[in-house]
Amino acid sequence: MTRQEREQVRLRRRLEVLQLPVMPLHLVGYVLPPATDTRWSRRPQAIGVGPGGHAYGVWASTDGPGQRLVTVHDGARRPIRSVHLDSCLEPSFVQPLPDGAILLVDARSRGGPNAEIWSADGTRLRQGHLGDAIENVLTTPSGAIWVGYFDEAMGGAGPQGHGLARFTPDLEPGWVYPHRADLPPIDDCYALNVAGETAWSCAYTAFHLVAVDNDQAIDYGMAPQRGANALLTDGSTGAMIGGYGPEYDLVTPFHIVEDHAVTTGGQCRLVLPDGLEVRERRIYGNGTEMHVFIGRSWYRVDLAQVTRGH
Repeated sequence: MTRQEREQVRLRRRLEVLQLPVMPLHLVGYVLPPATDTRWSRRPQAIGVGPGGHAYGVWASTDGPGQRLVTVHDGARRPIRSVHLDSCLEPSFVQPLPDGAILLVDARSRGGPNAEIWSADGTRLRQGHLGDAIENVLTTPSGAIWVGYFDEAMGGAGPQGHGLARFTPDLEPGWVYPHRADLPPIDDCYALNVAGETAWSCAYTAFHLVAVDNDQAIDYGMAPQRGANALLTDGSTGAMIGGYGPEYDLVTPFHIVEDHAVTTGGQCRLVLPDGLEVRERRIYGNGTEMHVFIGRSWYRVDLAQVTRGH
């Protein structure tokens, strides 16, 4: 197939997707540094959502390197809490830990520690190494740290070579995805969700839906949508978000029947509250909630909304 023919196939598929019903996101609020403090960049360096549903933003200082402000948000214009960090790493991910602690992680290993834990008052508690080529970082209420890796991690040793790993609050490996013939390999962890203490993943190349509960990996077979980069689930129902190329905003609901996942209802398309396309997004799945950040705007959709629509 020529390049022009491939483009025509993608265009036809995109036109089909555009005919689907839409699922509007709900605007939760905004993630912004304090309006009266002009030392901080207005563009978040890292952003994330913890198991409690609060959003976390990391802001670089305009005064010099190494200075960061971490803000915590509940949807209002002003942060509910903020902490100043001195000489911290360049973060790609931010997540909360128990007792108000904050986890910062760099997606790449640069010859030294790429993870730091800071106290609620801005004291660095510890540093560690979570591996290279990190795709996703999510924490649980107990403080477990789930890390999914993209394909460049496959050549490395240690936890990253397994594609998915859980670390302790001390930044030590606690569990790694096993290399077993009865489990699909994880070459690139496209989608990761943490519901309570259970992790769910959907990974390239097999794109199976896999849950990890009490150190036991459970394979639910082929996921309803290949190429999805986020998923929601309550353990029995769920939805895949996204897909390859023209299916980037597709929502595919599913139900788990015995030992496999099956599509339920029809697919729909994720849109902004005003109906515009969802582009240039950062997306995070926490149990039954999906959080989407576009710039400093914070949106959400929950599984109940998906199931009601179908």
